[in-house]
Amino acid sequence: MKTTGLIGLFTAFASSFCCTIPMLAVILGTSGSVNGLVWFESFRPYSIALTIVALGWAWYEQSKSNTMKDCACDTNKTFFWQTKGFLGIVTGTALLLLTLPSYSKLLYQEKGKEVLQPVQTEPQKVAYVTIKGMSCESCEHHIKKEVAKLKGVSAVDVSYQKGAATVKFDSKKTSIDDIKKAVDATGYKVTGTKTL
Repeated sequence: MKTTGLIGLFTAFASSFCCTIPMLAVILGTSGSVNGLVWFESFRPYSIALTIVALGWAWYEQSKSNTMKDCACDTNKTFFWQTKGFLGIVTGTALLLLTLPSYSKLLYQEKGKEVLQPVQTEPQKVAYVTIKGMSCESCEHHIKKEVAKLKGVSAVDVSYQKGAATVKFDSKKTSIDDIKKAVDATGYKVTGTKTL
C-alpha cells in the first residue's frame, strides 16, 4: 500500500508539473525558464490515469489488509504509512495536485496592478503574440511577469485559452523582437507576431 500510494502521489505531482514550475517561478520571483518542461502537458492525461490506477490499487490493498486484521490473521505491527489515514492524506494531496490548473490563479496574490512603466505621450504600439505551450493560469502569469519587465511596456494581457498575448509598448524603448525573446525565455514558444 505504501508504495502504490506514493506512486499515485508522484504521478499526481507529475501531472501538475507543467503548472507547478511556472507558478513557483512567479511566486519565488525568479525569471527562470521552463524550457524542456512544456512537453509535460502532452503526458498529463496519462499521468492522471496512472494516478487514479495507483491510488485505486492502494485503496484496494488497504481494504484487503483491513479484512485480514478483522479476522486476526495479521499479527504484524501497523505503521502510520500503512493506515487509511495516511492513504487519505496521500489521496487528498494527489487530488489537490491533479486539480491545480483549475485553481492556480487563486494562488497568485495580486498586489494592486502590476508595476509597469508609466504611459508616455508618444503613440504606443500594440503587439499580438501567439504562444504555444500554455496550459493554465500559471503559464499566463509567468509570461506576463517577464514581458512586463521590458522597458517601454505599459500593458500586458495574456490568455492561455486563446494561446496569445497582447502587449502595449513604446517602440522607442523596446521592440517586438525583445517581446518575443522575453516570451521565449520563459520556455513557451512564440508562433507568430502582429504589430499595429
